Amino acid sequence: MAITLEDYRIQIIEQLKAGAHARDLVAEVDMVLASARLSAAAQAAFWDNLNSDLDILAEESTAVLGKEAAAELNASIAAAQGAALKYRRLLASDETKSSD
Repeated sequence: MAITLEDYRIQIIEQLKAGAHARDLVAEVDMVLASARLSAAAQAAFWDNLNSDLDILAEESTAVLGKEAAAELNASIAAAQGAALKYRRLLASDETKSSD
């Protein structure tokens, strides 16, 4: 059964909430996107949407979780966003090189 990109983003968020190691998870996402042979634009949109989802999760976590749990989740979110930004920049760099 095929999974949509939106479903995949939700799955990533759930894995982060469950305590998955953020950098490893984001590296896995990069490999999945590359193997799916998505266009650079589709990959960029995915990373941008994931980043937005992570922003929302960070905002919601402080209201729903206790102080310590929210701080732990927010640290994971920040790590995931940092790693995702790295892949997004690499993708943008590749797009620039291919248009030259």
